[in-house]
Amino acid sequence: MTLARTLKAERPALPANLLPRRSKLENTLYALPDHWLIRENIQMGHFSDVTFLISLHGIFALVHLEPSGVILHNPRTLLIGELNMMPQVHALQQSVEMFSRKLGTPIYPVMLFQQLLEPEELKARTLYASTVREWEIDNVKIVTWDSLSTYLLTHTRKKLTLGDTLRISRMLKSL
Repeated sequence: MTLARTLKAERPALPANLLPRRSKLENTLYALPDHWLIRENIQMGHFSDVTFLISLHGIFALVHLEPSGVILHNPRTLLIGELNMMPQVHALQQSVEMFSRKLGTPIYPVMLFQQLLEPEELKARTLYASTVREWEIDNVKIVTWDSLSTYLLTHTRKKLTLGDTLRISRMLKSL
């Protein structure tokens, strides 16, 4: 699985006990129901190695980003640790709009992080089970490895036919 192997072996910004196992993302993707198609290593605008998940419920463009840490956010701001992530949010929006026109169907942009914590959790040095690790900034979904499956599987309304998913998958494969 390419997406899971893109992680660098550098010192994480969070204590190890707050990070999911390295195999978590790979397990999540392989555990998706059979009607989900996975296309990896697609160049989309300024983003390389984008993973597309295609199903009857839509097309999801997963962009894996390195920083893990405390998330500070509002509808127009995204900070991870001390990094301003808004340039990446805007670049992803533009890339998705262009790619959506190319494919002829809407794409859900997803920024994927290994782990994001609310400030109170870092102070307590524990993960709160009640915290949903899913946010939305300017129509870009922000999720963690642990919340990816839940996010994807909550899309239950069919938007594409089986023929559409196969056609789009072939188009992406040729890129």
